[in-house]
Amino acid sequence: MGLVTSGLTAGRNALLTYQGALQVVGNNVANAGNVDYTRQSADLSAVHGSAIGPGLRPGAGVAITGLQRHVDEALDNRLRASIGDLQSAIAQRQGIGQIEVHFNDLNGTGISSQITDFFNSLSDVQNAPDDLAIRSVAIANGEALARTLRTTRTDIIETSLDLNDEIRRVVTDADRVAAEIAELNTEIVSVEAGGTGKANALRDRRDALIRDLSEVFDVLVREQPSGAVNVYVGSEPLIQHGASRGLTTENELDGMFERTTVRFEDTNATINVAGGVIEGIMKARDEQALAQVAKLDQLADGIIAEVNAVHADGQGLAAFTSVVASNVVDDVSAPLNSLEAGLQNLPVNGSFYISVTDQATNSPVSYRIEVDLDGQGVDTTLEDIVTAINTDVAGVNASITPDHRLSLSADSGFSFTFGNDGDSFRTDSSKLLAALGINTFFEGSGADDIAVREQLRTDSSFLAAATVNHVGDGNNAGRLAGLTNQASDVLNGSTIFEFYNGIANGVAADGRSVQDTLEAADVITTSLEEQRQSVSGVSLDEEAIGLLKYERAFQGAARYIGTVDSLLQELIGLIT
Repeated sequence: MGLVTSGLTAGRNALLTYQGALQVVGNNVANAGNVDYTRQSADLSAVHGSAIGPGLRPGAGVAITGLQRHVDEALDNRLRASIGDLQSAIAQRQGIGQIEVHFNDLNGTGISSQITDFFNSLSDVQNAPDDLAIRSVAIANGEALARTLRTTRTDIIETSLDLNDEIRRVVTDADRVAAEIAELNTEIVSVEAGGTGKANALRDRRDALIRDLSEVFDVLVREQPSGAVNVYVGSEPLIQHGASRGLTTENELDGMFERTTVRFEDTNATINVAGGVIEGIMKARDEQALAQVAKLDQLADGIIAEVNAVHADGQGLAAFTSVVASNVVDDVSAPLNSLEAGLQNLPVNGSFYISVTDQATNSPVSYRIEVDLDGQGVDTTLEDIVTAINTDVAGVNASITPDHRLSLSADSGFSFTFGNDGDSFRTDSSKLLAALGINTFFEGSGADDIAVREQLRTDSSFLAAATVNHVGDGNNAGRLAGLTNQASDVLNGSTIFEFYNGIANGVAADGRSVQDTLEAADVITTSLEEQRQSVSGVSLDEEAIGLLKYERAFQGAARYIGTVDSLLQELIGLIT
């Protein structure tokens, strides 16, 4: 009976084993379309059996001793890093795309077209300086340029705020994913602690969530002997065993800009973000959106400074009877080129001219006002300017407004202009008039507040087209029109057009660079995905071969048991 019994045991073991192996194959086939599934295979081992003779132990069949998940941890780590790089490039490309639209002047209403229209209209004023309609067009084009700069700046800041919102949304989702990974750690450790094998389905779910997290950050994963994984972000642990430190965000003010930062919830420590969607969004926000805001401010400042410096030297069709400076001096007793004075564009050592006209006789008298800013001895303050004008200039009174601006007013029957001595053009070598905002074209200090001076908007006759206050004189308008070809210290030695084109070309170049990075990252990720599929993915052709092999083995075991049963029946017949 030993032979029959051991034979039945071997057959029984084979039937159960190949039934289980077929179940593993069936599970693989069922999950062929599941991208998060890891292919499994049954580990088959021979079963030790009793002896059938001296030194003869054929065994007791076969048994499944384990289920193997086909995972390459090194490959998965490379894939997670590649996914992070790809998602970073995608997020950055999307962010840059929102910035590029502001510098693609396809419809002729962008900044480039507005700059061209404005300076061309000043050239028209040069040719017909007494035509009020042409003057109005130049002022209107100046307003359009200022409005476009303001609007573009506002739109880009709104884009940066939208990117902040996106960071908060992504971090909220990532925090949920991290908490779920921690919970799965606990479940996996509990299931596998009993020695009943690997919790493969739970591990698949955890691996999928870790890949989701790698889209957000560059993560480092370390599996522990217990079966749990520790996940690190920015070299700091985020998940340890069954606990997640939590993720949160906080808004920080950097000057005038608001930035959303990512932090650990438990300590509020800032996370050193690298890779993933968050890195891409932050780069789009900081290196594109907010960087372009700073450049737009510099462009606007350059336009304001250069146009105002020339405009302040000229005269309009009408002279002034009173004027109040646009710009505030923080400390009226401080040197005008000091930080304490707080002027955006600093005056220099030099002088300017005030020409006062007695309207009864129409006879101008010119006065030169010295501005001592050589850094030696006592330098000129706003109070000194007021004193000098009140002492030396007949017919004009100077004062300081309560909000620290220079105010000039002519006596009854008098008027005044700047930039001439009555017969010849005299430039403001100190650039003080433009720095204070007197007889200027633009107000403001950057793209956020640039505007045409209100007096010009209401009366185009104050457009300073002349250099010597003569009828038909458009020389100063010509000087203004030529500013597009003039290098500006405010614009780092570039002309206005060169500086703007540098902004637009820089954005376009960044977009192309990120697109190249995206395409390279996509190729790498696709290649790694294919490698992972070759290791962990289900091949229906391979499973069909396995299915056929185990089916034949099961059929053979069943036939073997039938043969042993037939022998047993014959044996029983002999006994009875």
